[in-house]
Amino acid sequence: MRSSDNCYCLEARIVSNNVSMDEQVELWHERLGHMNFRDLRTLGKFECVRGLPKLGKKANGICGPCQQGKQTKSMHKKGKYLSTKEPLELLHMDLMGPMQTESLGGKRYIFVCVDDFSRLHGHIFLEKNPKLLISLKCFVLNCKMK
Repeated sequence: MRSSDNCYCLEARIVSNNVSMDEQVELWHERLGHMNFRDLRTLGKFECVRGLPKLGKKANGICGPCQQGKQTKSMHKKGKYLSTKEPLELLHMDLMGPMQTESLGGKRYIFVCVDDFSRLHGHIFLEKNPKLLISLKCFVLNCKMK
């Protein structure tokens, strides 16, 4: 709070450093990599860890991150997707261009084609866009030969 002489008055509460037994169990559970509570109590009982107090049985044993780690995802249902039964039944094609820089042969377009069944792919460099149909026929003939 600000007083009339431009001084600030700070009202503070006294905080206790004492931690309840339940909070201590949870704190050590996190410190030791989310070890299960039964083993945590055993460590305290036999004084295996320096500084670990003897922990009571009162801890509830429920930890949010532990519960999340135990969750599993359910399988996705297999969807009906288009599957090809023979070559050239389904082709994936892309025509890129015109490119800013020409290839060594003066070509500015690239035609890419992939057969869905065999995954056979090919690319052809083109000078102009209209030669696409000829390139597609060449790719189909090439697939039939292989």
